[in-house]
Amino acid sequence: MTATSDPKSSEHYNQFEDPRRFYRPPIMTVSIESTTDVLIIGAGPSGLAIAYWMAQYGINARIIDKRSTKVFRGHADGLRSRTLELFDSMGFAHRVLQEGYHGATLMYWRPDGKGGLKRAGQLRSTIGDSSPYRMALLSQGRIERFFLDVIRDASSIDVERGVMGDSLRYDESLENDPQAYPITVKLRTLSEEEATPIPNPGITPYQPARDDLEDLTPKRKHEVGTIETVRAKYLIGCDGAHSWTRKQLGIPFEGSHTDHIWGVMDVVPITDFPDIRWPSSIDSPHGHLLVITREGNVVRFYVPLQEEDEITPSFDRSAVTLDMLRERVKRIMSPFYFDFKICHWWAAYQVGRRLAPAVNKGRMYLVGDAVHTHSPKIGLGMNMSIQDGFNLGWKLALVVKGVASPSILDTYKLERHQLAKMLLEFDKKWAAFFLKQKKKQQQIGLESDPEGNPEDLQAMRDVFSENELFAEGHVSFYKASPIVHKDSTTAAKHLIAGERFPVALICKQADGQPWWTSRLLKSDGRFRILLLIGDCRLEGQKSRILALNGGLSALQKRFTSPKQKLDSVIEVKAIHSAPLEEVELSDFPPILRQFDEITGWDYTKVWSDSECFWDEQCKGNAYDIWGVDRSKGAMVALRPDQYIGWIGELDDVAGVTKYFKGFLREPRPEAVL
Repeated sequence: MTATSDPKSSEHYNQFEDPRRFYRPPIMTVSIESTTDVLIIGAGPSGLAIAYWMAQYGINARIIDKRSTKVFRGHADGLRSRTLELFDSMGFAHRVLQEGYHGATLMYWRPDGKGGLKRAGQLRSTIGDSSPYRMALLSQGRIERFFLDVIRDASSIDVERGVMGDSLRYDESLENDPQAYPITVKLRTLSEEEATPIPNPGITPYQPARDDLEDLTPKRKHEVGTIETVRAKYLIGCDGAHSWTRKQLGIPFEGSHTDHIWGVMDVVPITDFPDIRWPSSIDSPHGHLLVITREGNVVRFYVPLQEEDEITPSFDRSAVTLDMLRERVKRIMSPFYFDFKICHWWAAYQVGRRLAPAVNKGRMYLVGDAVHTHSPKIGLGMNMSIQDGFNLGWKLALVVKGVASPSILDTYKLERHQLAKMLLEFDKKWAAFFLKQKKKQQQIGLESDPEGNPEDLQAMRDVFSENELFAEGHVSFYKASPIVHKDSTTAAKHLIAGERFPVALICKQADGQPWWTSRLLKSDGRFRILLLIGDCRLEGQKSRILALNGGLSALQKRFTSPKQKLDSVIEVKAIHSAPLEEVELSDFPPILRQFDEITGWDYTKVWSDSECFWDEQCKGNAYDIWGVDRSKGAMVALRPDQYIGWIGELDDVAGVTKYFKGFLREPRPEAVL
């Protein structure tokens, strides 16, 4: 399955930097000063992922964006299964499922040798039962909406619109003082004209969703022209491929762009093409076309505006028009009819594969498109950016709170930079299948054939299959670090430290409700110890479980302030393998049966890997998925992002304690977290 990404990440024409954009009249400026722990520049999906964690941990943070409003139409739209699992942990995957288009098949069309087109096969997802989610296609604007809602629910953080950086200074002498503010940024509040990008002509008037209406009005903290000097402990640049932050840090963008100019448009098509509601890859004698089905009746078309025999250095992307895209699609899809009257969004871009060699300088970090750019046709841009922000966000918040050592921030590059390199390699292989037929066959070593070659489709399937687990985010290849212990254990044969915890459907002991573990393991900022306690009906196993209480309680107390709940930093949950009806909550130790005088008993700590008679997906097979013995069990430590940090035997309290001692800090007696 292929999908789409954000054309901004591919040397997209930058309307904000066009010198013809506007005349800036002189404005009387007002200067003010302020401080913040974390300043986030850029309110796209990666910036909002960072802001999400700041909200969860209660960090004093600000997020600014030069746009006057959020995105409403266009831009990225492809969501992979791992991203949806994270959305589930944040509480809004159901909104994507309700609004988005879902699919796991790509139809493949090629010349029929008679001047027409024919179906030549299809690519299907092969990940099977490894996730409850499949590819979802939904406008970036809706994803931003969902992020903004959960951020606002948890904090007072909101995006400050129409603001951009004017200058950046960094005092290296303050870098090692956790209470210091080594970063000084001057921010300028823009006028409405400056902050609003020029809309491309031909776009149909559009009524935003009801829950987006509030964000139609620009939200500014200060009057236009205000210059605010902000001192910050940390700065995060999430400001895209043309990142102002990266330029200020002097970090280069290495790589190159191709000569291929592509157009992208979101339209409601009028056509007799039979697979218009299927994602499709069309090879025609007149070029290639990628068709991406979207929510409602909208369809996205990726269309080359120059093939290799048409390339001219003087081609001006700014001269591209919607009619040029329309006519190109008509030509490629012939003899099928194609036209449209409704266009939601369109743009032109030049494919670029670039990678920043560094992701930070001191306490200033880059995330998402500011680090890596690629073609949008592999459907990973928004996913990688969100997951970059998700990775850095919880680590940064823990450091700012004083809960974890600053050394864990080094794992951001260790974990995410190597994936960016893999992303560009995958893009290079995949993009070759979207070139003109003759050149494509030369690149993959096939003979020219007016009807195409069946080996061409097989080669496409091979690349797809080889990279699908990576593309879906099911393998991450995170290396050993203080937060990833790679020491092998036989307690869980299918679990790997540094990889995501495989999603499974299990039942709550208290009421039998089936829950996916992606929802159970909420992204609320806590580490978790999962006690996979096996068959708790066995006498020997009962004693092992009860013996865990003292050591694990001591571990929780060690890293938790006396003013916090015992499970505020490390939560302990248990998943047993016995039939639900043969076990009682009273069989478990106090650490799994916590009581609050106001809210009563906590029923969320004990779960069962049992079948659920009213949910056929709940088969009682979680232990099999994890490779855990149903009698003996195992112990697993999970990071706040659901990745596995440590695996051990069920009674290895010493081992899991050593793991957490490697990076968590004990609270000072007077500290109030």
